[in-house]
Amino acid sequence: MKAQAVEQAWRAGDTAAAIEAADRILAAGADEDCLAAGVAAAAAAADGSLLDAAARWRVIATVLTGAPAVAAHGRAALAACLGGDVEAADRDLAGARELLSGAAPRGLTVFLDGVDAAIEAVRGGFDRAARRLAGLAVATVPADGLAAEQWDDLAVTVLIAGGDDRTAQEVLAAHEDRPPTTRRLLLTAWLHLRAGRLADARAAIASAGTVPVLRRDAVLAAAVTIGLARRAGDPDALRATWRRVAPVVAGADVEVLLLDAWGELSVGAAAVSRFDGETVVEAMTCAIAQAGVPQWALRANHWWKLHRAVGAGDVDAATQAAVALEGTERGAAAHAWASVVRGTVDGREVAAVAAGLDDAWEAMALCGAAAAKLSDPAEARELLSTGRALRARFATEESADGLSKRERSVGELLLDGLTQKEIGARLYISPKTVEQHVARIRQKLAVSSRAELIASLRSRLAG
Repeated sequence: MKAQAVEQAWRAGDTAAAIEAADRILAAGADEDCLAAGVAAAAAAADGSLLDAAARWRVIATVLTGAPAVAAHGRAALAACLGGDVEAADRDLAGARELLSGAAPRGLTVFLDGVDAAIEAVRGGFDRAARRLAGLAVATVPADGLAAEQWDDLAVTVLIAGGDDRTAQEVLAAHEDRPPTTRRLLLTAWLHLRAGRLADARAAIASAGTVPVLRRDAVLAAAVTIGLARRAGDPDALRATWRRVAPVVAGADVEVLLLDAWGELSVGAAAVSRFDGETVVEAMTCAIAQAGVPQWALRANHWWKLHRAVGAGDVDAATQAAVALEGTERGAAAHAWASVVRGTVDGREVAAVAAGLDDAWEAMALCGAAAAKLSDPAEARELLSTGRALRARFATEESADGLSKRERSVGELLLDGLTQKEIGARLYISPKTVEQHVARIRQKLAVSSRAELIASLRSRLAG
């Protein structure tokens, strides 16, 4: 297979054949245009070695000139950014822009804008970065098949990193009419796990497992699988699951925007092996340091330190993590979990905190763990009942008016007076998709005019 055919095979999704052929060409020294080297770099990223991929693209950039050199610098920047090395990503992006000329292809300028948005996200600018990436995903230029990430998937990842799971779910739902990619199925599974929709998470993982998965995606799959095993409450199953996924995780670069997924892995690993747990924690700590210690990443790290402490019954570590999270969105939950470890549970406080959680499983688990620490049997029974009620509420919270969650989101923004274009920007979907949602809402509510639509929505959604 010639180098040009190798690149075409990679872009077409025939990854195994492309990687094997690229290695043969590189070994023979017959890669004058660096096409096989580019496939090898893309393969390194897909294999979870993002920083190695960035280094490979930098070498390629020194050999090429013009637009190919700009693309190589940009791909290096994106891989470095996803691997958490934002300083190197900045340098790579600056190198790409220095070579960019006024006559550069539109696709290159769009690509570099996406890299810039990714860097912004790692530094904590989640909302703006996600909007930029969602906009680039629908730009009229083809996606870069050799880049480490596609913009629509990265927009979802950024939203999840920023804690906006609801909007991330809306973005994924907007792509339901497309054939799902493995990455999209795994992100869907991760969102289901975070919300406590365990059956849905299992189904998404099963769908993703029908095709070969390279290691970068396999790490995310491992986080979901460990999360499911941990939530099943079976120590033997958790041990077996960790032993199965540990080789996948070992040596992979921590994706800083998926720090919560690595946190889930750290809790599972620590429950099985102190050494394995410490190894994952060390990798997370190094990634946070390399990313410049952004505050959002520190908060995520404290959250998972708390859950490792809960599993180990470590009062000091749980208390320290809870103190570090005071005043944050996870602060109340952290305080409640720390009170469980200390054995100083206030049943009413725990019930109130559990009611405010977005994760059905965590709400029930918190109530159950807290109830076990209460000395009053009646109070413990009441808290257990609260946990069961919360789980049932999560399971049945679909709209009674026949509208899907995303249709309700569109309807609520219509009531706020937003145009379809403005709704699309708010929900990270195209105006055309908003138009389709509005058409379905009209049909379900049996209205013909805008005035009737608004009146019907107001009666159902307002207040």
